[in-house]
Amino acid sequence: MLRRPIIRPKNVADGCLAGGSYTEVPRHVTLPYDEAQLKGMFKRFDANGDGRLSKEELRNAFKSLGSRAPGFRAFMALVRADQNRDGQINDDEFDILVKYASKIGYYIK
Repeated sequence: MLRRPIIRPKNVADGCLAGGSYTEVPRHVTLPYDEAQLKGMFKRFDANGDGRLSKEELRNAFKSLGSRAPGFRAFMALVRADQNRDGQINDDEFDILVKYASKIGYYIK
């Protein structure tokens, strides 16, 4: 279903139109997550509270962000961010994870 934007007058003062020009306002505005929001999102998915994210926890986080392939994203996040190759993302590696996720471009729904 195609949704049309709401059209509102630009110059409205006291209910009177001035100039007759209009602007389009989209019905649904999507904004990208910023890095602080992504970091908080990933921290919430630390299910066992050990301060590290496993591949399964990463998969769940990417799924909640709306990824179409959360398992693949979790794998790639580990490839990119897991510097010590222990199979988990620790606090030192969180910034790399967040930069990876922000480059993909997830949006607030």
